[in-house]
Amino acid sequence: MSSSLTSCALCQAKASQLCAACRSVVYCSREHQKEHWKQGHKRECKCYEVATNETLGRHLRATRDVKIGEEILREAPLLLGPKVASAPICLGCHRNLLAPQKQRGNYYKCSSCSWPLCGRECEESPHHRAECQLMSGSNFQSKINYTPGEDERKESAYCVIMLLRCMQLKASDPEGFARLSALEDHLEERLATPLYQVLRANLITFIKTILGMRDWSEVDILRIAAILDTNTFELRQPRERRKVRALFPGAAMISHDCAPNMRHRFDDDMNIIFLAKRPIAKGEILSISYTQPLRSTIQRRLHLRQAKCFDCACARCQDPTELGTFAGAQTCVKCKAGKIISVNPLQNTANWKCQLCNLKRSAKEVLLSDAKLQQEIEALDKTTPVDFEDFIYRHRVELHETNTHVLQAKYALTQLYGNAPGFTMDELSEESLSRKVDLCEELLKLANIFDGGWSIFRGNLLIDLEEALVAQALRVEEDPVECAEKLKQASELLVEIGNIMKHEPEMQQLLAERQEILNRALERFEEVKECE
Repeated sequence: MSSSLTSCALCQAKASQLCAACRSVVYCSREHQKEHWKQGHKRECKCYEVATNETLGRHLRATRDVKIGEEILREAPLLLGPKVASAPICLGCHRNLLAPQKQRGNYYKCSSCSWPLCGRECEESPHHRAECQLMSGSNFQSKINYTPGEDERKESAYCVIMLLRCMQLKASDPEGFARLSALEDHLEERLATPLYQVLRANLITFIKTILGMRDWSEVDILRIAAILDTNTFELRQPRERRKVRALFPGAAMISHDCAPNMRHRFDDDMNIIFLAKRPIAKGEILSISYTQPLRSTIQRRLHLRQAKCFDCACARCQDPTELGTFAGAQTCVKCKAGKIISVNPLQNTANWKCQLCNLKRSAKEVLLSDAKLQQEIEALDKTTPVDFEDFIYRHRVELHETNTHVLQAKYALTQLYGNAPGFTMDELSEESLSRKVDLCEELLKLANIFDGGWSIFRGNLLIDLEEALVAQALRVEEDPVECAEKLKQASELLVEIGNIMKHEPEMQQLLAERQEILNRALERFEEVKECE
């Protein structure tokens, strides 16, 4: 053991009380740990470091072994604000605005710049004050008004707000602006997109001509817009009616991986918190995912290219079999046994061929087929399981059981069985209830590969499975062995669900309800046993 782990970091006396967060220093007492924290250990206390390589650029890497469920990073937003196109939102507290109570009424308007707000108190919000002074000083007045029946109508005028807040950082918080400026922008790629042609025409005119900020160049303005598009997180707080963009410079350095080792959430103060989904070894790159786990490599890489301007080359994307799941493959129409996979998944134009008979398909053919199937599944009636079951049946020849489109349909079915009108848990037939259990178990096997450990995806599947198992147990009371087995399995699942969801406050009421229902089922089981 090094001397740094035998001597108190504050007074150098013999010590053994290890800092639980970074595990790189020890203390002789709790008081010295608190004092050392105040003196600067707060800035150094972390279980990761910033590293650089040619593929990822700057990224974060674990400096020690990290336990499952451990908090790795917590960061306050440098900036937050509305999305590029947003439903009417208060620029003070960032809550979605409610419809006016008075008939033919309008939103409360800022007395200086006329942007819609919750009320007078939000006019003085530090989020809004600087931009308000700039816009009202330039005689600009917002024209966003309430339109009955269109509460969620997206307003493109909000595209200027987050950008202005970034630009104003240069004077109000030079250090924060420097951290923002150091982030990746991918401006060159974004300038070629239709969106940036529109932004170029509208944003530049607004900022330089209407607001008079002529000392900012067109490139510098668009670069900030590109930094925001590349690095912001969507922050959702449904209970608070918030859905905004937030910038976290530290979190922006975390890498993407299609099978990540972390997940993130937001607390009530809008801090972003990253948790280990599984044990992470020292030296491992820290990662989250910007894609949906059940999507295929084609779909994920296309989404990442369009939204984040990079081409993913993670282990899952490199593997033509997608870690043995063949999520992007279709069944060969010639031999009916092999699966058609890409000869080079990282090359968008690469041919596809059957593993067994070598039937070839062009990348264009595969992309068109994939897009058509995706459009079909997205057009299905999402209020009933009938259409999703029909989709799986109609495509049973060309789409195997773990094809991405089949998986998406199966996940929808796990949500619809037990919840859709006419298919609530009490209304489900024995066959449909068994189908729900089978689907949950099947998808959990895939989740263990794509999004394993303590992921929200796995947690939600486990909740659905636990509910279905309890329902099955209550229907087989006359068979005490089967009933006991299902209740035992449900009890074990609820313990795991509790571990996964313990950091998710909005899930606690549901978990308490599930525990109460399970307890009643267990009591009922004991009563039936005693009556035998």
